[in-house]
Amino acid sequence: MMKKIAIIGLGKWGKNLLREFSNVSCVTKCHTRGNQKNIIWLRRNYPKVVHTTSIRDILTDKNIDAVAISTPINSHFKIAKNALESGKHVFVEKPMANTIIEAKQLIKIAKSENLNLFVGHVFLYNEIFKKIKKIDIQESIIYAHFTWKKFGTFDEDIFKNLLSHDISLILELFGSPNRIRLANNIGFITASDRISLELNFTHHRKCDVSIDRISPYKEKSVAFLTKKNLFVWNDDKLLRFDKRSQSFKKIYQSKNTPLHLECKEFIANITNKKISYDSSFLALNVTRILSKLSR
Repeated sequence: MMKKIAIIGLGKWGKNLLREFSNVSCVTKCHTRGNQKNIIWLRRNYPKVVHTTSIRDILTDKNIDAVAISTPINSHFKIAKNALESGKHVFVEKPMANTIIEAKQLIKIAKSENLNLFVGHVFLYNEIFKKIKKIDIQESIIYAHFTWKKFGTFDEDIFKNLLSHDISLILELFGSPNRIRLANNIGFITASDRISLELNFTHHRKCDVSIDRISPYKEKSVAFLTKKNLFVWNDDKLLRFDKRSQSFKKIYQSKNTPLHLECKEFIANITNKKISYDSSFLALNVTRILSKLSR
């Protein structure tokens, strides 16, 4: 039987979750704060999905197996906590909580209730990242540089909203850093609009992160240097530098969207009665690093 799920929060990302979860499960209810444009959009595109402005209405519905939370960051902990205590499996967008104490509390509740607590770090599900992990095993990545340029999202915390993505990838690939330093933190529109980070790991491996949200240009890329090659991950393409032609050549392109794969895994865990806390423990470590940087 197809698992039933409710979406809490119908902003831009909530609509993406609704689309992908509708492909792999049965979305029965969707919560909004009463925004008429979102309500009209929901009725037009998903007429069978019931709209509600009450989160309690979702949490008390015994026919709902799980909830997907895509609300403002500061509300994640409270909604996820109430959902777990109501017996629902939880998919919550990153970060799952504001503090280490809150993150630990969510994991503790999920374990005591024997429920999945799945944290959405969508870049981990990019097929190119899986290729990069294989490259690391074969050639050993010694240096990585993460670049993110854009303009906007000034209403959100640059550390929790943007840097958290890169930190999740770094932890998954390199493990916990021995040393981490916030090299630059420049404010223009907010207190932090351009940041750069330096991380050191065992075996002399290093990583730099540069995020600029006051840039007139848009770029999201990662360069990986191994003992043999230089690779660049750019959107849905993986490139390798060819020494003969002195140019980058495409060696792989993603076939599936990361969000689809992420939602599919969450539903598969519930369907197969597999309880996993891998993503939540990773999210806890992301929260731990972000807490150190924002002191």
